[in-house]
Amino acid sequence: MQHRRATLTAAVTWKSPAGLLLCGLSLLVFGCSRSTPAPAPTRPAVASRDLLATFESPFENVRPGVAYLGSEACRKCHEGHADSYHATGMGRSMSPVDPDSAPPDGMFDHAASRRRYQVLRRDGKLWHRELKLTDSPEEIVLAEFPVTWAVGSGRHALTYAAEVDGFLVESPITWYASTKSWGMSPGYDLPEHFGFQREIGEGCLDCHAGRAVAVDRSLHRMQILEDTIGCERCHGPGELHAARHRQSEAAKIAELTATMDPTIVNPAHLSRDLAEAICQQCHLRSQASVIARGKKLSDFRPGLPLQAFREDYVLQTPDLSLTVVGHVEQLHLSRCYQESPELSCHTCHDPHVEPDSSTATQIQNQHCAKCHDAGDCHVDLREREVASPSNDCVQCHMPKAPTEVPHLAFTHHRIGIHRAGDRRPTDPRQVPQGLAELRPFHATTGISEADQQRSLGLAYVEAGSRQEAPDVANAFRERAWRILRTVRANGPADSAVETALARLAFELQSAPVEPFARAALSDPELSGKDRCNVLFLLAEAAMQRRDDRAALPFAEELTQLRRHPRDWLMLADCRNHTGGDGIPALEMAVAINPGLVNVRRFLIQHYTATGKPVEAARHQQRFDP
Repeated sequence: MQHRRATLTAAVTWKSPAGLLLCGLSLLVFGCSRSTPAPAPTRPAVASRDLLATFESPFENVRPGVAYLGSEACRKCHEGHADSYHATGMGRSMSPVDPDSAPPDGMFDHAASRRRYQVLRRDGKLWHRELKLTDSPEEIVLAEFPVTWAVGSGRHALTYAAEVDGFLVESPITWYASTKSWGMSPGYDLPEHFGFQREIGEGCLDCHAGRAVAVDRSLHRMQILEDTIGCERCHGPGELHAARHRQSEAAKIAELTATMDPTIVNPAHLSRDLAEAICQQCHLRSQASVIARGKKLSDFRPGLPLQAFREDYVLQTPDLSLTVVGHVEQLHLSRCYQESPELSCHTCHDPHVEPDSSTATQIQNQHCAKCHDAGDCHVDLREREVASPSNDCVQCHMPKAPTEVPHLAFTHHRIGIHRAGDRRPTDPRQVPQGLAELRPFHATTGISEADQQRSLGLAYVEAGSRQEAPDVANAFRERAWRILRTVRANGPADSAVETALARLAFELQSAPVEPFARAALSDPELSGKDRCNVLFLLAEAAMQRRDDRAALPFAEELTQLRRHPRDWLMLADCRNHTGGDGIPALEMAVAINPGLVNVRRFLIQHYTATGKPVEAARHQQRFDP
């Protein structure tokens, strides 16, 4: 059977009054059916041991259904802690943009992408603009939006988000504190980059906002319930605690004398593993992270084991280099951590207080001195006085190191003897040969074998999507395919597994996509991300068999769930082949991605042939072959 789209840049015949050819639509391609369709799996009962089924906690607010109140409710009684916390980096993780306090206006050229970027204040808002880089004095604006959210504390950087067509997207412009200047956002310093396309959804905001939810199961129509990371991210929902203190003044007095208040989690009363799980929500980011069956990211409560909600996977051979969110993995590689049952994140980090630079070294050295005598340092005193006049243990044993994010260097959390070769940036997308085994980061005690295999298979899917080396990526996908086919045959219905198998069937060209995709779509609780994936798969599969009428509703729904040029190109194709007008969809695609050269070429030809010179000139001006 001949493929409708055989490559990522396949030529697509576009029917128009001028009989023109539209080439290079950047659509993902699915292979046609190459094997017998997968039979409907049997669904035997699984003797799954839920990790939470026998878990006991002294804290009452770990239970589902206890309501979050927001940090302002906490401030009423804990003003001192609230003020000091919100002066920390974590307490300023995200905020509405205030043009009066934002970094200054600026402009810079990005030669690699032939773009000029500008930041300015207009109409009481802070605008980010993308312009074509030309020698002409006339401005050629490709995209411009007022930014609504500043992401980050500003200590290292401030990245910005804009709401466009109801969707939250990242700006390509970031403010870097180290250079006090504007530059390309992390991952954007490339000839072809995301522009104003990169989606900001629940996965991003889970670690940058206090609480945020996707609207109508979309990918990135977001409702931000609390902007900055707040009190309840570490202490759990506050409904029971607030209710207890509203009952009587006696309850407040009782709290002052009690060793523990059961209505609110205090990490100081948790085991090391449970206390660190709170930090690991955001600071543990490995090769793959899998949401547990039947759970959501927002289900986690401080005081519960993280692996009951999410399982993280690391490479079998640890990488000793530094990534921005690799702190947990690095700390666990440390001999200090492994041999001291008391050493944890909270040993060095007080989440309520930003350390004073004048006393930070003294405090840090005191922590080290609990286990190490001054004579344990084997560096010559004179050399030490030159390298670190303050005799800072951290400077040598947890040095600043480069990361994969430009302009930033974070503290290395692998405590130990560091050599120059260890202080290298790492690219998590590139896995050397011999490191292609994944293992769970957390202990799997209490998790059924079926659920362990499910998570492992899904982990290989995610890890494979991150790899740039084709041989490693395909090895991961093949392994995921084998594992998940077995999981599907033996386990209960699972839309995440069905979505992953549909995706793998496309990527490996190993089976029909539709049986898996339709099974996933039948789940009303399907996540926004998975729903987008299966809708695209179903639309493309229908288009491959020349059934554009069947593909049309899938494409239309996609454009309501995410803002992606590929979906609008697909919608334009469907409309064209079903007697509709695809031009508005093409206009939307090129508005989202101004760099769609072939689409602009077609629109120029189309408007010229249909007697619309103004529209043709508009695209000609922005044409950048």
